[in-house]
Amino acid sequence: MLPAYLIRAAVDYIRHADAMKDSNPYSRCEEALKLVSKLWQENIGRLNTSLVEVASVTAYWEEFFHAEDPLPDEKEWREGLAKRSGNYDSFEEWQEWFKKSYKSVYQENNVWTSVLMTAWASTHQYQLVYDESRWDFIESKSYLPTSQVWRLEPNVDTVGEVLKECWRQEVDKYEESGFHIVAEPVSYLGRVECLGFDQAVHRVNWPVQADREPEELDLGTMIADIVVPVGDSWYRQPDNIIFAHDHVDITALVNRAQYIFGSKRRVLELTVDHGPARARLRAAAEGWLVQEPEDELEAELEESA
Repeated sequence: MLPAYLIRAAVDYIRHADAMKDSNPYSRCEEALKLVSKLWQENIGRLNTSLVEVASVTAYWEEFFHAEDPLPDEKEWREGLAKRSGNYDSFEEWQEWFKKSYKSVYQENNVWTSVLMTAWASTHQYQLVYDESRWDFIESKSYLPTSQVWRLEPNVDTVGEVLKECWRQEVDKYEESGFHIVAEPVSYLGRVECLGFDQAVHRVNWPVQADREPEELDLGTMIADIVVPVGDSWYRQPDNIIFAHDHVDITALVNRAQYIFGSKRRVLELTVDHGPARARLRAAAEGWLVQEPEDELEAELEESA
């Protein structure tokens, strides 16, 4: 079982459990932690307490701020937290104000730390990442709501295995082009939509003639963009072609994976001889997916000329 699924399942269960209906969001977070620990030991095994606790409270409060179906007390809490945290340009100032203003309830623990960090992140267009020893903010990414997690869940094993095989084939193509990919596990339990592919850092070592430093490959985001692509809404959902009628179209899944993977590889291949700006322009002209709009690419090209 993927850790991210286990944690989201526990959070969703506690949020809607009849036994918790008279509690408050903070109490429910504490109960979610207990349930995650229990499920973890039953389904995964040995528990890394510090890492799982941070991952669990982060997932709980992210769902709290992004839930499509907020409970009445959640709605009241998150409106108040968002209103207040939005007044502070720095997280440290926001945290200090909260600790002084709510000193009767504030405690130095991961639950309150995550409350404040996710509140500030949600009002300043960031999201949280973490490992065993530190928390950090990164640029915000579209959210996969729990209702869509359950839509994805019945097919996750099939999708994961297909994508693993697609990635193995893609690594072979990198090797054929003179690149070498190194994967290093990290102490991060990942996001559901990344299907475990974000639990390692992937670095691309260039061919000798490129004379460039290794480049980090955000494989987790690439996987998310295949399975639950970003749309017009803040929320992600499973691709409607791949998951038509709640069944997986394997051909569509493989085709999209090859296109997403191949687009990144082609840009890197072209960069060896042409440099980054010209490489992206050439890749776009060949029909590959290039993230930057064409006018931004042309502006970058003019600056590098």
